[in-house]
Amino acid sequence: MCVYDIILPNRNDICTFFGFDKIDDIFDDYNALIKRTAELDPRVPVDNVKVTHIHAIEASVTGYGCRHFNNLQGIQEVRFVRCDNLHDFGLEYMAKAVGSHLGYLEIDGCRRITEFGLAHLEMCSGLKSLLLCNLKRVHGHDKVLQRLENALPNTDINFPAT
Repeated sequence: MCVYDIILPNRNDICTFFGFDKIDDIFDDYNALIKRTAELDPRVPVDNVKVTHIHAIEASVTGYGCRHFNNLQGIQEVRFVRCDNLHDFGLEYMAKAVGSHLGYLEIDGCRRITEFGLAHLEMCSGLKSLLLCNLKRVHGHDKVLQRLENALPNTDINFPAT
């Protein structure tokens, strides 16, 4: 299986990458992505593509936007880096939707994430690796880390104290 990164910049995002399992094209805007995927017929196995990676870097991802994780059965990796609009309940939506099969999660510098949002990650039983850093609104670092380690014993958790 191969993964291709699609670079989708817009006026609000510095950079957002979407990786798919079967698309060879590289897109430079959302319109091209929509045009290409509109040509696919999900009833045909070769056209049934799955999102495997999402890298949101300084993207305008919101908590409500995380509801779109529903039915992303192929998702393997998610990175939220400096996503200032991402809220705690976005992590809840994501964890409920893909927590059982998401393998890698990074949350770095997302200013609205608190210890209450990180508690939802306890539902992410499929995680192999979790990177949390620069989360200034998370209080009780040691307690949060201990809870995550207890809930996710098979996950490599990297959560440096700031």
